[in-house]
Amino acid sequence: MPKREELHAEAPWTILRSTPADWKAADPALLGSMLTQLHLIRAFEESVLELAGDGLVHGPAHSSIGQEGGAVGSVIGLRASDQVNDSHRGHHQFLAKALSYVAPHFDPSAGFERPVETVLHRSLAEILGLEPGFGHGRGGSVHLRWIEAGALGTNAIVGGGVPLAAGAAMAHKLAGTGDIAVTYFGDGAINIGSTLETMNLAAAWSLPLIFFVENNLYAVATHVDEATRETRLSGRGPGFGVASWRVDGMDPLAVHLATQEAAALLRAGKGPALIEVEVYRYFHQNG
Repeated sequence: MPKREELHAEAPWTILRSTPADWKAADPALLGSMLTQLHLIRAFEESVLELAGDGLVHGPAHSSIGQEGGAVGSVIGLRASDQVNDSHRGHHQFLAKALSYVAPHFDPSAGFERPVETVLHRSLAEILGLEPGFGHGRGGSVHLRWIEAGALGTNAIVGGGVPLAAGAAMAHKLAGTGDIAVTYFGDGAINIGSTLETMNLAAAWSLPLIFFVENNLYAVATHVDEATRETRLSGRGPGFGVASWRVDGMDPLAVHLATQEAAALLRAGKGPALIEVEVYRYFHQNG
C-alpha cells in the first residue's frame, strides 16, 4: 500500500462574512459614505443606460448595475495614492476611486460639492464621447482614466489590465511608498493566460497587488460552470501561494473588511492577495 500524506496550501483561503456586530461597530461616517456612493453610482449607471437607449452613447456602455457593492466596499478604504485599474465593465470602480479622491467623506443628508458634480459630469461626458470627458471624449466607456485620482484606466481587453497593474505594484514596491495597486477583472478573465501568469510573477516578487475578481457568473452569456470545473474562483490564489478571500459582493461592509485585511498584508510586504466577490449584473452588455 502506498503511503499518503494530505497536502495543504501554503497560503490561507478564507470565506469572510460580516455579522450584525460588524455593522454595529462600523463607523457611521464610513457607512454613510458607502451608502451615498452606492446611490450615486447606481443613478449614474441608470442614466447611462437611458442615454444608450436614446442612441446617444456611440459605443459600448457596459452597465455595472448590481456590482456596486464590490467597488465601493473595496475602494473606500484605500489611500488616494493607491492605484486601481478595471475591466471593460468598470464605471463603478472608476467612479468609486474618483469620488473617494474628491470627497473622502460623504454625508448622505447633505448636498454635493462642486468637485463631486464635476467628476460625474466628466465621466458621463467621456462615455458620450464629448470634449469635457477625462480623455476628451476619445476613450469612451472602456477607457476611463484619471491618473491624479489613482485610476489607471478601464480596459477593453479581457484580462488586459492585470499585467499593467502588476507594473504599477512593482513601481510602488521599488519606490518604497507603502502604496498598493488593485486590479479588477471578471470570472472570464481569471482563466486568461496573462492573468494567471501575472498572479505567478506577483507572488514570486511579493508585489503589493490585489487581484480583485468580480464573479458575476457570466462572461458575456457563458455561465461560469460552463467554463471551469472549480467555480470558487478564489481557489486559484492558494495554488500560487497567494492569500485569498471569498466574499459576498452584495455586502459592501464585508468587502471593505476583506480588502482592509488584504491591504494590511500588502503594506507589510507580504503580498499579493486575491479577493473574489460574488455579485450579479442585472443588465447584459449595453442593457
